[in-house]
Amino acid sequence: MKKIILLALLAIPAIAQQQRTSAQLGEDLQKLRVLGSVLHVAAHPDDESTHMLTWFAQQQHWETNYFACTRGDGGQNLIGDEQGVPLGLIRTQELLAARRIDGANQYFSRAFDFGFSKSTDEALAFWDKQLILSDLVWVIRKTRPDIIFTRFPPDARAGHGHHSASAALAIEAYKAAADPKMFPEQLKKGVDVWQAKRLLWNTFRFPGSTGNSTISDSQFKVNIGDYLPFLGQSTGELAAYSRSQHKSQGFGFAVDRGRSTEFFATLGGDAPKEYLWDGIDASWNRVNPTIDALIEPIIKAYNPAKPYESISALISLKKSIQALPSSPWTQKKINEINAWIVNAAGIYLGATTSQGIVAVGEKLPIKTEFIVRAPIRVENVKISFAGIDSTIKGTLEPYKKYPFNRSITASAPITQPYWIQEAKATGHFNVSDQQKIGQAKVDPAYTAKATFMIGGEEFSLEKPVQELIIDPVKGEILQPIAVTPKTVFSLSSNVVLLPKGSKATKTTNLSITALAALKPGKIEVKSGASVLANIALKDGMKAGEKHEWPISFTEASVPLGKLSSNIQLHITSGTDKWVDSLNLQTIEYPHIPTQRYFTPVNLSLLHIDFAKKGNRVGYIKGAGDKVPEALKQMGYEVDFLAEKDLTAANLQKYDVVLTGVRAYNTNDYWENAFPEIMKYIENGGNYVVQYNTASFLGPMKSSMSPYPLLVSRNRITKEEAKPEFLLPTHPLLNSPNKISETDFTDWIQERSIYTAETSDPHFEFPLGFSDPGESQNKGNIAVTKYGKGQFIYTGLVFFRELPAGVPGAYRLLANILAKPQ
Repeated sequence: MKKIILLALLAIPAIAQQQRTSAQLGEDLQKLRVLGSVLHVAAHPDDESTHMLTWFAQQQHWETNYFACTRGDGGQNLIGDEQGVPLGLIRTQELLAARRIDGANQYFSRAFDFGFSKSTDEALAFWDKQLILSDLVWVIRKTRPDIIFTRFPPDARAGHGHHSASAALAIEAYKAAADPKMFPEQLKKGVDVWQAKRLLWNTFRFPGSTGNSTISDSQFKVNIGDYLPFLGQSTGELAAYSRSQHKSQGFGFAVDRGRSTEFFATLGGDAPKEYLWDGIDASWNRVNPTIDALIEPIIKAYNPAKPYESISALISLKKSIQALPSSPWTQKKINEINAWIVNAAGIYLGATTSQGIVAVGEKLPIKTEFIVRAPIRVENVKISFAGIDSTIKGTLEPYKKYPFNRSITASAPITQPYWIQEAKATGHFNVSDQQKIGQAKVDPAYTAKATFMIGGEEFSLEKPVQELIIDPVKGEILQPIAVTPKTVFSLSSNVVLLPKGSKATKTTNLSITALAALKPGKIEVKSGASVLANIALKDGMKAGEKHEWPISFTEASVPLGKLSSNIQLHITSGTDKWVDSLNLQTIEYPHIPTQRYFTPVNLSLLHIDFAKKGNRVGYIKGAGDKVPEALKQMGYEVDFLAEKDLTAANLQKYDVVLTGVRAYNTNDYWENAFPEIMKYIENGGNYVVQYNTASFLGPMKSSMSPYPLLVSRNRITKEEAKPEFLLPTHPLLNSPNKISETDFTDWIQERSIYTAETSDPHFEFPLGFSDPGESQNKGNIAVTKYGKGQFIYTGLVFFRELPAGVPGAYRLLANILAKPQ
């Protein structure tokens, strides 16, 4: 039954907070005896060795921390179309969910994940090496690890410039954290210099990739995977559940129930001989040996059926530790004792509201509830939130609910993840508050705090104010709340394409949502100093009301080229005036809490030479992208195709059939569809496949091409890589748009990924690129005639360039989609 309970807990949405079981509390008493800290360093979400994190945290009871250089913003998304910052928000929450399972803590640097990098130097230059090094040094000084271990080596064996850069940073930070001359400003912010005992590299052998191994028998070995009776799981099982939280990357892992061996190479300090912690006294001897003697009888007397009976002994232990000279370890153990006592007392603090969002200046009803679920004496409770206090004098009655209902006026700043509150630099986020550096979580809009007395000692408990949702199927769901502006707005298309000479008029719809009631007045929609629209609010707008207005642009009114700007609403509501300039973005997936964040509303007007052939596109969805929106802007009629639609007879009505990114990785019907698609091509169709991956994580579900074609792991990471026109007269470079080098200006993040390889003579490669120091790669477009039609595979990152409004990407894609004559 214990195992079933644990699995049920693992399935609870990430926002749910479960109190410790009595078995876990018993294990937490053992943890009070351990004064060891370890820091794991890697580059991205999913890089971490969850096996080692689980082993250290759950079996060895060390304080265990994972430092990821990035939040995974630059990767691909298997579950939706989020890219960049919103993808980083998803992966942050997936990492936090993983840490709740394996028991480690999560930290980040300010580095922005810009996609695949081929060298350490490129990654460090893009991120700003000294800035990110300072972040890692700060976390080392803050967590004071005895052991630091990396996931990767500092060289090409890491397989990714971000990977090797994370190891290079760890090697420098290992020494820099102990040097008072390095980042001395940190020493005035509550940390001190710190020298870890040793720096190790946890070498690896990736599953399904036998040739990519960095382990050797000469390395230090650790056997892990023991069964943990207090959880009813082995560390290997927990590690698999932890790693499987990386759902946006498709990293569901099979459970490993047996023992395994981990290998370590020494990068700094003396090499371990018997244990990873050789030479490290992780007991109370490092502070005061008398404390351990006080903990041992508490462990022996602990009764899992009545954990609260140990509270008085824990309070006495706390007082003994408080009598010692203050140190980081004494404070950590006092915090652990406080948390243990609150859990053993079964104390519950709830703070909920019926609203998920509240506009600044609006009322927010909050219900708090305090319960003591153990037969112990809890006295003088004070509950505080948003400057409001509620008190319960005297002794509380066990198991009785003490509710308090209050209403506050929302006055907090809008709820924005702290790392995107300031404008982002090219390679990193800007965070001015030193104390935020490394923090993983988004700060809650409001927090409720309860203080109370147990055994003459004051304790406290904090909980974020959350939205309470009662779902008829899922039951009680708790989600974060957000403070918002009074209005938010969006455009139906953030890119408006006006072909030169078309005399076209294009419209984008402005959608405004009032999150607070607006009185009669007016709204000026401005782009810089230009007024795009004047909207009369004759009757005002009710809170929650949404209206849509068209904004039209004629070709004659827009200058040639690309014109980008941020849009603002200048609002007059009664006698009040203000400016709102943000769109509310909401990310909702069942495995993470709802994420809300705000972005400027950007509009790009593309008045460019542009032509297309054909009108109707059949689109096969893949992992999720925003290409279909761009196709509609280009003037195509787009139909989304399901498995039943993939017959030659049905496909013949389309000028082109285009797959979304990773469609061959995510759909299972390709073997049946393949013959029909080939018939479509043979009969004169144009079939275009956007990039797919080919690895143990995203295997190809079927053949995609009429002739042998391999999807490789190669890519062109330099977005400014010069194009080489290998077949300058090829139709893909000439019709209906003449492609030149200028069409490759202002690309973002990269040129192409997972390019094609083949020696089959049927294929042509019209375009080549090369990264610095590398030979030419021509697999970004592979095209072949087949019957009356043609097949094209492209690794060019249209899914990034089109939403970014890159003019040349629109022109080149139109050529690729043009039906051959």
